[in-house]
Amino acid sequence: MCVSAYLQAARVLGLDDARRFALRSLDRILSEAWNPEHGLSHVIAYADTNAARRLVRGLLDDYAFTALACLDAFEVTGDISYFRFAQHIADEMILRFGDPTSGGFFDTEALLEEKLKLGVLSARRKPFQDAPTPAGNPTAAIALLRLHAYTNDPKYRGKAEDTLEVFAGVAEQFGIYAGTYGIAATWLSHPHTQVTVIGKDDQAQDLLKAATARFALNRSMIHLTDSEAVSLNLPPVLAQTIPQFPALKEKKSVAIVCTDLVCHPAVEKPSELLALLQEVGPEVRLRRKLPMENNSDNNPPASGGL
Repeated sequence: MCVSAYLQAARVLGLDDARRFALRSLDRILSEAWNPEHGLSHVIAYADTNAARRLVRGLLDDYAFTALACLDAFEVTGDISYFRFAQHIADEMILRFGDPTSGGFFDTEALLEEKLKLGVLSARRKPFQDAPTPAGNPTAAIALLRLHAYTNDPKYRGKAEDTLEVFAGVAEQFGIYAGTYGIAATWLSHPHTQVTVIGKDDQAQDLLKAATARFALNRSMIHLTDSEAVSLNLPPVLAQTIPQFPALKEKKSVAIVCTDLVCHPAVEKPSELLALLQEVGPEVRLRRKLPMENNSDNNPPASGGL
């Protein structure tokens, strides 16, 4: 969660130090906590340097949030290796925690050796309620839906959908404590929009600013600086279309918007990008309108929450 938050802050606020810190932190997790055979570890270091080290198996939350952090890192850096890590971790998450019979995810692995269990966590549960951090099941569903948007692999969407169906009958009763479930349901019910900005000059930076000017829950943005390596740094869905655009062969800085597996013509001007994003909406925002959008009489906007 911290890595994802720092990457978000780095992108929106232009904080290079936050970006570097987040990527260093994620790289350490992937190098020290991830093992293709054992999966993710729950702990990689102790404040007490003399503490005995032992393998503590990762929990559902570890897998779900690390997969999301890898997707965020891919979108910020354009480094396809982060995307591949997200896929590997999500695949292991389904294998180790998924319930193939009733749907959803358990919080711990099945059949762990006694020495690897975490006390009372030996009783397996399916976490749904935010308390207060986002719960494991809806978070896992969000990670899978984001992967589906980049791969069009039906297993990701299918598993996300059956996870949300498990809790659909009780979600309304939890109110704000089902907030992450609501976000996951939004991802499921609205098309995912990807904005790919290609280039490294001032024009590309202006396009990046335009892409992040308005928050939209169902939109992601990828920045690739080398137009010649685009085909090597895109996930399957985008790799089938974006490299074919003539603007890339001309080495222009452009933005390409794709929604629901369909890509629109490339745009070169920030104003064109803003107009296109408005056209392909509706954007799923935290608020329906910005404060000044409903302020035709120049009165102060009414106070209130989300």
